[in-house]
Amino acid sequence: MTFQELTDGMMQLYTQGDYAGALELVEQNADRFPEQSVYTTFWKMCLLSRCGRADDVLTVFRQGLDSGLWWAKIQFRDTDLDAVRDLPEFQRLMAVAQQNYDEARKRVKRDQTVLLPDNSTPSSYPLLIALHGGAGNKDSNLKYWEVARQRGWLVLSPQSTQPLHPGAYTWIDPEQAQEDLQVYVEQVFKDYTIDQQHVVIAGFSQGSGMAIYAALRGKINARRFLAIGTYLSNPGSIRPLAKQATSVRGYFVIGEKDKDLPKARAIQNILKENKIPFGEEVHSDLGHEFPPDFGASFDRAIHYIFMEQE
Repeated sequence: MTFQELTDGMMQLYTQGDYAGALELVEQNADRFPEQSVYTTFWKMCLLSRCGRADDVLTVFRQGLDSGLWWAKIQFRDTDLDAVRDLPEFQRLMAVAQQNYDEARKRVKRDQTVLLPDNSTPSSYPLLIALHGGAGNKDSNLKYWEVARQRGWLVLSPQSTQPLHPGAYTWIDPEQAQEDLQVYVEQVFKDYTIDQQHVVIAGFSQGSGMAIYAALRGKINARRFLAIGTYLSNPGSIRPLAKQATSVRGYFVIGEKDKDLPKARAIQNILKENKIPFGEEVHSDLGHEFPPDFGASFDRAIHYIFMEQE
């Protein structure tokens, strides 16, 4: 069993309402993936809560904290924890987790991955800024962005400085995200010769929402966006930005089975209100994920968002 298979199996049982079965699966296999303990520990807490085992939730929580784990406060909003949230001991443990989080955040430094095209020595590189999803990191989606590198693009995958738990980061604070992105982009412009007429900011899930936000905000030199599995907690937050945005053009990859599809549609409606052009492709069997043939999607997106320059 791979960790992805464990994740998929747990989620399948969870979706069916078989919380005891999901818990048993995780408990039987968690030790096989010690590097993923931040996930398996939190899953146990949620599933134990669903099973009405409050004392065991507290025990697992303590063990996790004692082993050096921590989680951002936002994660404890999970409704799976409603049964234990108000317990005094759970409140105390959340305070300890928050203290650990605050200490960890002080140690966070900016980090990035850069993919360079092979055997290519152009006078300048087109630039793709690829933002990871929430609870992701700089390397989360690189296997998909490889298609851009193969087509001659320099791919910059910046990592957020807003930790969610060890090894996972979020773009939840847009102003902090903007500050970080400015630093990352300015540095890549210093380190490489970039074709400033061909800069795209892209992303998956929460990274997709942040890519749109950044394109509209206009603080970095990226007015073209590519959005996959788009998520933004408050789509209305981009309305003031859309009203003043200029030269923005984008492309959405939409899955009809994506639970966050309403968020993408709300964003699109705001773009329409402000006459900001965008294209889209809709996949009837796609959930919250990249399409199987993302290379073809990437080609269509690039053609659309730059076609007025042809």
